[in-house]
Amino acid sequence: MNLKSFQAVGAICVTALAFGLISTATATAEPTTSNRPLAAVGSDTIQDVWNALSNTGPIKSVASYNAFGDAATIVTKTGVTPITRPNGSGAGVKALSASLNPLNHVYKDSANNSFTLKKNDVDIARSSSSPSVTGTDLTFLPFARDAVTVAVKDAANRPLSLTTQQVANIFSCTAGDGVTIDGTTGKPVFGTMTFTPKLPQAASGTRAFFLKAIGVTPNTTCISDAEQVYPENNGEALVNDGDIFPFSAAQWIAQKNGAMTDTTTAGQLLADIDGLKAIDQNTAAPALAPGDLYGDPAVAPASGKGIFARDTYNVVSSGVQTSKLTYNVVLNNAVSTSLKTTAGKSIITKFGFKTLSYVGDWTMGKKSGYTN
Repeated sequence: MNLKSFQAVGAICVTALAFGLISTATATAEPTTSNRPLAAVGSDTIQDVWNALSNTGPIKSVASYNAFGDAATIVTKTGVTPITRPNGSGAGVKALSASLNPLNHVYKDSANNSFTLKKNDVDIARSSSSPSVTGTDLTFLPFARDAVTVAVKDAANRPLSLTTQQVANIFSCTAGDGVTIDGTTGKPVFGTMTFTPKLPQAASGTRAFFLKAIGVTPNTTCISDAEQVYPENNGEALVNDGDIFPFSAAQWIAQKNGAMTDTTTAGQLLADIDGLKAIDQNTAAPALAPGDLYGDPAVAPASGKGIFARDTYNVVSSGVQTSKLTYNVVLNNAVSTSLKTTAGKSIITKFGFKTLSYVGDWTMGKKSGYTN
């Protein structure tokens, strides 16, 4: 993409925003137009809100590719080598790293297939978890507030309230705090329900965040490998009574409100954790709203066990912050300026997130090294 193309894209986005020509229609699964200057990959959790922002919203400069899709590979820009779809936050950051890392341009997918990327083949990684390594090459810019709880299959639709420790005991098959272990199956039991804990696939940011929030390292004695492969925030993981699975509250709200495809079915519900609710109990679909589990969106949440509120992030090269090159100005607008607009905030809210007072704020960004 040449310099004039970048300038044209920026002008189109600004003009559309200024004259109110931005729609907030339901998100499309993949980029609706080709040859955009910027490409985003990674997290399932924020892929749908990014589809809306980039296809019908104020950020037409970005082609945002889903973590999972009908096509196993994607071509992020015209002339770029196809790569396996980065299927989650961790994979997205690895693909971005491979695009930018001058010492190693190789991206390896979950099957260990290798792809050699060039600079700017990928420009943005969507992430629902914080950095996993030290360094300063990348910056995780705050995007939107989410909360993570657990979704449960219960045909009787009985309300479920758990403490952090009870959730931890269920996902580690450990007795204590009211959780017992069935002597025959080895499964955790709480009240009258026998649970089958399940987890998203390994590259999932929601998985990484959730396990940190409950202080558990999964083991295959409790959760078999076959039960650790699901796409995140997908109700299809909940088949039988007692199935329990971490779930983004924002994704649940967006699905129930009709902003995106609803993967949930009757007999699936979200649990309260430590007395906090993921959804405002005074609201109902199609106007569900975030509950107190999200915390205060004006204050960055703490991190660690017992913290289920989380910021999500857009990850870019740290050099973008001060660069005056047209490419970097367009990129900075996409992950910062445009998200602060009324149109941007409206779409973020529509998809079940709380808007941050510090969205796209570089001073609140978290630094990371390359991860590929």
